[in-house]
Amino acid sequence: MTRRCLAAVLITLAALTAAGDIRTLIAQKQVAGDPICSAQTLPLFYERRAYQPAWSDDDARAMIAAIERAPEDGLRSADYHREALGRLQRGDELDVLLSDAFLLLAGHLLAGRVDPLTIEPTWCLEPRTYDLVSALETALETHDVRGTLAMLAPAHEGYRRLREELARLRAVEATGGWERVDDFPTLVLRLAATDDVTAAVRHFQHLHGLTEDGIVGPLTLRELNVPVADRIRQVELNLERWRWLPATLGERYAIINIAEFELRVVEAGKEVLAMHIVVGKDYQQTPIFSSRITQVVFSPYWNVPESIAAKELRPKGPQYLQREHIEVLSKGRLRQTPGPWNSLGLLKFNLPNRYSVYLHDTPARDLFGRSSRAFSHGCMRIEKPVDLAQYLLPHWTRDEIVTASRRGTEHAVEVKNPLPVHVLYWTAFVGEDDELHFAPDVYGRDAALERATETSLRP
Repeated sequence: MTRRCLAAVLITLAALTAAGDIRTLIAQKQVAGDPICSAQTLPLFYERRAYQPAWSDDDARAMIAAIERAPEDGLRSADYHREALGRLQRGDELDVLLSDAFLLLAGHLLAGRVDPLTIEPTWCLEPRTYDLVSALETALETHDVRGTLAMLAPAHEGYRRLREELARLRAVEATGGWERVDDFPTLVLRLAATDDVTAAVRHFQHLHGLTEDGIVGPLTLRELNVPVADRIRQVELNLERWRWLPATLGERYAIINIAEFELRVVEAGKEVLAMHIVVGKDYQQTPIFSSRITQVVFSPYWNVPESIAAKELRPKGPQYLQREHIEVLSKGRLRQTPGPWNSLGLLKFNLPNRYSVYLHDTPARDLFGRSSRAFSHGCMRIEKPVDLAQYLLPHWTRDEIVTASRRGTEHAVEVKNPLPVHVLYWTAFVGEDDELHFAPDVYGRDAALERATETSLRP
């Protein structure tokens, strides 16, 4: 056998040995004591390359650097084999772990670390999708691990801005965090040593979803003394929620943030309309979903849900029903007639969804002045129904809308250009003022997500 043929045979044998080693490692479902997480995609990646090693030294260093930067997106480096990779120098074990780490981190950047359906049973938004095996192949072919991973993260401006705020909070934490507020001098220092402490308190209250009275009461003091580490975790949880969203919300859409009790209409990235809302009580929570406003209903009837009729209305007797303009229909169904007394107010906005919730006016206007507004049975009451109707029906004048809403006869008008609506839940977000806002966790969903991140790891 010639020296050239011998060399070729040795190379072939080495390749077969490597292939066998990699195939065996994947079959064992763990490497260097770490479980393989990408059990479906990892075999496909190596199958396409005949189970040959994939990572060069430079690409490996880039991947390890990407793992170290995972906290910049609110993720944990430890989830991506950081410790095990630090123990390995080179070889098939290192190769397999690097591939698994890439696929896992890529999947988390693309669609989140936690499956939203495990903690948000009403979740029905379409997630972003991508061929992660192809992404890994591209990263290694172009020697651009960092760029490929960055491409998989959400492109939403809200995600980018919240990510920047996370870095800012981490810088605060690195310098010792902020002091507890126990006395007036500390309060002045905490609020940027401003001459107008009352204005500074109001500004702080605005950023934290509190009543803006300029008084440092128990709720304001509690929020002032939330440790920076807790705020960092709150931002991390909300970055996760951004990763659950579709690739785009649309050029024109409405965002309803349940935790903030706000509705905002956005066009080309700019807010064009905003208003307070009232959402469901803790035990009658407003669901998370996407839909479109397709109809504006003037002078609506309120067809009382049977659960409300049975528990809240019928027990009050026929005189109460008559006083509240509630009719008793066939089979005992209840319906409130149109008018200023109607629980839906003078305008209703239909957005088809499986939960039978909608937007509507309300005669209980005083609720919009409260900082916490979880009082409904699940539907959403809106502060400025005429403004929203005028936005949806641009050929109608404001006077025409008001007149039709007071006519006392139910009349539905189709919206020619239905408005996409995304009902979401954010307790930390960057507002139109470019400042970081925090909202109360009115439904306890931060706590549920926190538990899920500690107990589950989506592959």
